[in-house]
Amino acid sequence: MISPLPLLILAAASPLEHVVDHPIIKSESGYYILTNHMIMMCIAAGLMLIIFPMITKRYRSGELVPTGTRNFFEAILLYVRNDIAKPVLGDETDRFIPYLWTLFFFILFNNLLGLLPFDVFTSWAGLNHGHGIYGTATANLAVTAVLAIFSFILWNLSGIRANGIGPWAHHFLGGAPIYMAPVMVPVEILGMFVKPFALAIRLMANMTAGHVLVAVLVGLSAAVYSTLGTTGGLVVNAAIIAGTTAIMLLELFVAFLQAYIFTFLTTLFIGQMVVHEHEHHEDEGGHHDEAHESMGGGDLTDYAKLPEDARRAGAQMAGRAELPPGTTPAVAGQH
Repeated sequence: MISPLPLLILAAASPLEHVVDHPIIKSESGYYILTNHMIMMCIAAGLMLIIFPMITKRYRSGELVPTGTRNFFEAILLYVRNDIAKPVLGDETDRFIPYLWTLFFFILFNNLLGLLPFDVFTSWAGLNHGHGIYGTATANLAVTAVLAIFSFILWNLSGIRANGIGPWAHHFLGGAPIYMAPVMVPVEILGMFVKPFALAIRLMANMTAGHVLVAVLVGLSAAVYSTLGTTGGLVVNAAIIAGTTAIMLLELFVAFLQAYIFTFLTTLFIGQMVVHEHEHHEDEGGHHDEAHESMGGGDLTDYAKLPEDARRAGAQMAGRAELPPGTTPAVAGQH
């Protein structure tokens, strides 16, 4: 009967052992001083400090046409700026893009590092008392919560700075009359704190689920030999390997997707706060243009100040078809 040692090693612990954080150095009272996820975050930050200065150094030296790896990273940088940030932030894009770039790549690098089999190599090397150094830092709620809190502070402080404390506080009415304040203010305050909570939970849950599933399948592949024998074990393991490969490819896609979603939502929340909302915006002829209204009800966005493409997209999402420039709306009953 075949008993593959590597699979038994990987299956020896609970599937959660491959996801949860593990201490490397602890104090006498049990406080975690250094953990696996701290190491992985330091590696991600170190890679960013190595890669991006090297990219910008080439530009400063006069090599303006990117090639190879530099072309790959420039494509991502331009996508984040031109397709995520600029349609929402408009003229404010360059003010916030350094933070958004840093946020995107920090999350992406940690997501990708979690897909590498560091646990196998570092365990065989005897690191961390043979337990190894590995893990996905973005599968740790403490890590994602800190990222969400940073973004929460940024978009609220930016809203206060751009509009003043009065207009910022006024958005808690959600566009409702003042007599609705007892109802709207608690709801809007709750919604304000739900945003960072959702950011943190979404990233953590998505980065945890795939790793747990892979660990379960690996554990199952080692167990089938004892129940089905060699022939049955080989057949089942062939299916498990195919399924695990598909899940790992999906995990690779999710690593990029979750970095995108976190960055996009952060950009959207910043955009809602940095431009003051005119609740009764009217043009020179006194016409009230509904396409310029806020879709969110409680945000600070004035869609008249957004770029043309973003403003039209906002009108369509709100169920209003914006007319081409120079045309007038048809009056009911006219032919």
